Amino acid sequence: MLTEQRGFIILEVLSSVLILSICAVVILFAVTTSTKQLAVSMQRLKAMEIAHGKLEETMGVEFDAITSIPKTNYPASYGEYHYAVDIENDVECSEFLKKICVTVYFTEPLSGLEKSVTIAAARAKR
Repeated sequence: MLTEQRGFIILEVLSSVLILSICAVVILFAVTTSTKQLAVSMQRLKAMEIAHGKLEETMGVEFDAITSIPKTNYPASYGEYHYAVDIENDVECSEFLKKICVTVYFTEPLSGLEKSVTIAAARAKR
């Protein structure tokens, strides 16, 4: 009878280890996935901050000196980011109003695809 009980205890221990292993794998998978998504979100947030900074910089320029900037590399200290500034004159008030669109491009690490964020504002002549 003692041997049957030992065999039963071994089965209990093995089944417990199996259940804990499955739980550990699921938790590790969830942590890994969320860490990757966090990295993508942080990269997008940094791109938004760069776009906002470029927009503020452009808004500070004299109205007549505001011009479009083609896709340009951002300084290397910020990583692999590129930006472009597109200036459109307003159809009805072209002498007094300009639409400024700043687009920041970056490569998403998970997919390797180029992604972008765009932020826009209008600037009136004072």
